[in-house]
Amino acid sequence: MSLLNAKKRDTALNPRQVRAEGLVPATIYGGGMNSVSIQMDVKEFIAAYRKDKNAIFELKVEKEAYKAVVKKVQIDPVSDKVLNVEFQRIQTDQKVKMVIPIETFGDSAAIKAGGVLVSNISVIEVECLPSNIPSTIKVDISTLENYEDSLTIQQIEFPEGVQPLGNLETIAVKVAAPKAAK
Repeated sequence: MSLLNAKKRDTALNPRQVRAEGLVPATIYGGGMNSVSIQMDVKEFIAAYRKDKNAIFELKVEKEAYKAVVKKVQIDPVSDKVLNVEFQRIQTDQKVKMVIPIETFGDSAAIKAGGVLVSNISVIEVECLPSNIPSTIKVDISTLENYEDSLTIQQIEFPEGVQPLGNLETIAVKVAAPKAAK
């Protein structure tokens, strides 16, 4: 669990003024509470977020503490600066929905023979208890032995307590035949 120190945000200041002070405006919502506008040091947030985007954060806001996960980070497409962060408050005994990146591993006979691994999706939405949130979903491609072999979400082995959401028939990865040489 990563600790982040924050303060309640003075809503009289606009977000641009908050960012000019080296802070990032953020919101905490969910868990049966009213949303809270906060601000925190942008460098401290980026360092903690880069370590594990799916980590549970303990947000210390003055005299209160919240356990939360990052639901959305708004980034300026030109400057690449963090503009805003949304945290969802969690309770350790209630499941949360998270979007987790896919990571492939293993040796595929089809790829060794010249096939090309095609990833149709890069993330999978899952539901689990906060203590079971994985940093990645590992996909074993060693079963892909022939060109055009594929793995659907349903065929992926998920960590214990982690349930995939959405269409389980969606193809996650497949092996495409190599392009014929001219």
